Amino acid sequence: MGNHSIGRAFVATAEIAGARRLPGETALDVLDLAAERTEIAGADAEFDDAPYEEGVFRSLLIEAFKPDYSDDEDEDGDLFYEEVYRPFSERYELC
Repeated sequence: MGNHSIGRAFVATAEIAGARRLPGETALDVLDLAAERTEIAGADAEFDDAPYEEGVFRSLLIEAFKPDYSDDEDEDGDLFYEEVYRPFSERYELC
């Protein structure tokens, strides 16, 4: 069981930073900023359904890790997990 509070804080920080993104700032820049601000690196964070629900956070993950991802080509969600969520988890050393 992961820490829901840190996961929610990360998602909220990423969504706010994403909405205020500066010209030239990438999705990875936004996620890195959220990771730094919430000190999520190495945490046992729980994101609830945020990575899988349509919204800013999911869009940032896809843009940062697999810009050509399409739900249409991923009926069972394995592609999202392997090519978007896993690299995200590895980058921030999430448990």
